[in-house]
Amino acid sequence: MLLTKYKVGDLIIDSSALKVLMILESPHINEYIHGHPAAGESALELTQLLKSQGYVHDFDNQLPVGCNIEALKYKQLGILNCSHFPMNPAFYPCSLTDYERAQLDILTNIKQSLARVNNNEVHIALSKSDVFKDFANRLSQVLTQAPNVIIVPCGHTAKGFIDAFTTTYPKPLNILYGLPHPTEPEWVEKIATIDLTDHIAPEILP
Repeated sequence: MLLTKYKVGDLIIDSSALKVLMILESPHINEYIHGHPAAGESALELTQLLKSQGYVHDFDNQLPVGCNIEALKYKQLGILNCSHFPMNPAFYPCSLTDYERAQLDILTNIKQSLARVNNNEVHIALSKSDVFKDFANRLSQVLTQAPNVIIVPCGHTAKGFIDAFTTTYPKPLNILYGLPHPTEPEWVEKIATIDLTDHIAPEILP
């Protein structure tokens, strides 16, 4: 993919020590600047959510969750994006080549289709894409080191990728559904009734 110069890798300090893996959508401007996922304003919401529910005591409440993980080399929590490349066209310069623009169109079409509907037909189409194959390979590698990790997809795109992944992965997975992406409208209202401690013991993310 010719968008490689805009690639941002995942943020997993030590797969063998990983307890919770958040699945987010894709990097954007802050992630590109910092060089790791979950470095923007929406990721600050995730830090504050986790701390408010009794997790990650040493995290700075004013730093995005990815920046806290990176700064503290925190092993128990990791971030894996569905796409290594930004899926938001607003990220990219207007100087993209026609081929790069076509690659971006693939990413944005995937994002838009998952926002509209999440069913087997969409999963089949998604599973044939290079971006999904890359995601599935990265997640499979993590699972070889952390087979019991709690996977937390955040939002429509992440849920779609995880649902498609589960159709082919041969082993049961520990997935916690229901957490919206922090960029979604009415985030505060949506998380008001979510109690993560019902599914993730606080001592797992001290």
